[in-house]
Amino acid sequence: MSPRARILALILGAQTVANVGPLGLPAIASLVQANLGLTLAQAGSFLPAYYIGPALMSLPAGTLADRWGVKRVLVLGQAVIALGLLAVSASTSYAMLVVLMVAAGFGYGMLNPTSTKAVMAWAPPGRRATLVGLKQVGLPFGGVVGAALLPALAVVLGWRPAVVISAALVGLGALATLVVYRDPPPEPATAPAAPGRRGVTADVLLNRDLWLLAVATGVFAAMQTVWMAFLVLYLETVVGLPLLVASRYLALAQLGGMAGRVLFGMLSDRLFAGQRRAPLVLAGLGSTLATVAMAWTGAGAGPVWLTALALVFGVVGIGWNGVQHTWMAELAGPRAAGTAVGLGLAVSSLGVTVGPLVFGQLVTAAGSYRGPWLGLALSMLGALGVLALVREPRRGF
Repeated sequence: MSPRARILALILGAQTVANVGPLGLPAIASLVQANLGLTLAQAGSFLPAYYIGPALMSLPAGTLADRWGVKRVLVLGQAVIALGLLAVSASTSYAMLVVLMVAAGFGYGMLNPTSTKAVMAWAPPGRRATLVGLKQVGLPFGGVVGAALLPALAVVLGWRPAVVISAALVGLGALATLVVYRDPPPEPATAPAAPGRRGVTADVLLNRDLWLLAVATGVFAAMQTVWMAFLVLYLETVVGLPLLVASRYLALAQLGGMAGRVLFGMLSDRLFAGQRRAPLVLAGLGSTLATVAMAWTGAGAGPVWLTALALVFGVVGIGWNGVQHTWMAELAGPRAAGTAVGLGLAVSSLGVTVGPLVFGQLVTAAGSYRGPWLGLALSMLGALGVLALVREPRRGF
């Protein structure tokens, strides 16, 4: 195996195991809900709580990766996730669980922008979106494993041991990173920065296009996480499926997301010749249509329809992520790539946190899911309008 393939495999593995516990937790939300006496909105808030950490940590973590180097931040991030999930397994109240999920999320806020910076450094220019998309397969792949593994473990052992096992997997990933990861060979020296140039963080925070892209894809992230947080609950309470059957559709959506992250990266690199906006528009329109379809999916929906809906949303609603990471990094350039990706992740994580919380409250207030599903679809149309304002120069570094 070549050094590039070995490093990319390591990063994909790290992304995967880091998401098994957090993305698997919604699949056992009803068990946690019963054990801790939670409301529906509280049971749908596990992922939003987790993504408070990335919302706060992604930008500084990206800057740390730019300054300290990739390996140190990768290992630290995985260690924080593992310890946080281990503590989550001992939660005795909703407040305690939420605080510990936030703490675990700080680790993911370190891992995600840093791993993107690593892939951008190792990837050839013509394959960046494809390889970043492949790296981002780790999120839905971890979700597939979590949606399949955690319910099975929880039914036999209880939800707490299931979360402990997911924490152990992340710990193993941290050890593997410590042993295997190294930076790529240095490139030929470039000209030094001009005197008086702003710092990396200031360059990113004052970049109009980075902010527009971050805000637009923050809505993409909110929609994605609403689906992940509420799909199993919706299928249980509205469609009338048992837990293990409903959790399989979440796993199917994650499988679709795995395919979508590679597919959209290839579309961006090859079919659209390095353009990043076009595949994001396709993803947004597809997500909108799938969400409208879900609004009209009710009791008695058949397995063929549910399978198609879960897979289609997985492809379009989860598959966009790698293109966004790549575009953020290219807009900023190699000097500020980690910081730029961190900004995108911080805003996306804010969408991830706020979206499901608002959605859950709207469902509770309306006593129905249909209106909130349709509102979610409308919000995506607004995001596509913001995306149209982003200036797209020729592919960068």
